[in-house]
Amino acid sequence: MNNTKNISDLQRTGILVTLLAAAFITSMSTTVTGNMIPNFTEFFNVSSNLAQWLTSGATLISGITIPITAFLIKRIPNKVYFFSAMTAFTAGSLSAFLAFNFPMLLVSRLIQAVGCGMLLSFAQIVLLKLYPKEKHGTIMAAYSMSAMVSSVVGPTYAGLIMDTFGWQGVFMSLFMIGVLIIAGGIALMRNVTDKEEAELNVPYIALSSMGFAAFLIGISNISGGLFSLKSGGLIVAGIALLSAFSMLQLKSESPMLNLRVFKYPSFRIAVILSLCMYLISMGTAMVLPIFTKSLCGFSDTAYGVATIFGSILSIAAALSAGKIYDKMGIRPMFIVGTGLFAAFSIMGLFLSQDASIIYIAIVFAFQSVAMSTLNSPTTAMALSGLEGRERVDGSAIFNTLRQISSSLASTLSVLIFTLTGSNIAAVHCVYRYFALVTVVVAVAVVLYLKSENNN
Repeated sequence: MNNTKNISDLQRTGILVTLLAAAFITSMSTTVTGNMIPNFTEFFNVSSNLAQWLTSGATLISGITIPITAFLIKRIPNKVYFFSAMTAFTAGSLSAFLAFNFPMLLVSRLIQAVGCGMLLSFAQIVLLKLYPKEKHGTIMAAYSMSAMVSSVVGPTYAGLIMDTFGWQGVFMSLFMIGVLIIAGGIALMRNVTDKEEAELNVPYIALSSMGFAAFLIGISNISGGLFSLKSGGLIVAGIALLSAFSMLQLKSESPMLNLRVFKYPSFRIAVILSLCMYLISMGTAMVLPIFTKSLCGFSDTAYGVATIFGSILSIAAALSAGKIYDKMGIRPMFIVGTGLFAAFSIMGLFLSQDASIIYIAIVFAFQSVAMSTLNSPTTAMALSGLEGRERVDGSAIFNTLRQISSSLASTLSVLIFTLTGSNIAAVHCVYRYFALVTVVVAVAVVLYLKSENNN
């Protein structure tokens, strides 16, 4: 049954606007804490390594939540699902505003993250169902623009709010906006996807969740030595659990996630590119604010204003990327995006304590535009070739790995910065790491373009 036949153009636009607004605010909530880490370390008297778990912990929980959403989307009406997801996000925002110690703030962030994780795949699946395939590039560009622009606007927004109302004001504003989106969703959301039979396999969920958690916690503990149970032991355990989960999924006749979608070359390459892009983007969201404020001495507002230039350019890039993808394919996006990431990595090696806020703004802009150029075409490339249940599973897998890479990025970038001295030399080490990830992007792009030429 095609539920979209009974939806008018006005209703379709209403659903699009509602989902874009939800994507905007939930994505922004992921990055605002990166800008706030120096504030949290001082207010709660905790280390940067611990405070970064407000970001990496949240993205980890989002990643763990997403596989479960593949089941929930199949079983729960879209309108009820949307209301539940936004309620979790809004409740977490209110709890964060009321937090009087660091553990309460962290738990609140994790509740927020459940709502974020529920919305990621859901929004993509509903929008791809609503619009024909020839518009998927443009629609995914609009969705990605909403998510990506919010990520780059987040530091600006957080800086301005913090300097005026303190960090609590950021979470109160997220709560109020969440309430408005819930009200809009009640009025505008419609049931678009068909309900399907699906089973929730608790052992599979436990296996994947423990695997992801063990791996990321092990990575965050490397500062205590690789050859210890808290670091190397957990990393090995995480890899083993995830390997077991993958093998069971491939052998199962009714898997929680259909990993067979990796048989499609376009999906495989899109996953690799997405992982690399988020390693760079989320890593930048953690380290660049620390560099700007702690090492250069600029204020929250100054850093926030510095991101406006990149935000504006990223909006234009995101809008153009979808249209170019629909007309010309992904090749132009690959070339431009990879070049911008390379330039960004090189520019980062020239950062110093005497760096002007304008230079910092330019560095940030290169990363933002590179991400916007590649993000929506990569998402469309991954999911447009899938249909039905494969698209639901593919979207869940794609977004799970994207969220896990975001969490890994936050942990790795701060870890590299901390282990190498928390100084200018440490910043340069982080940017060498970004350059290495960019090389992986370039190799993946070359291999894909070569395979396309041979077909």
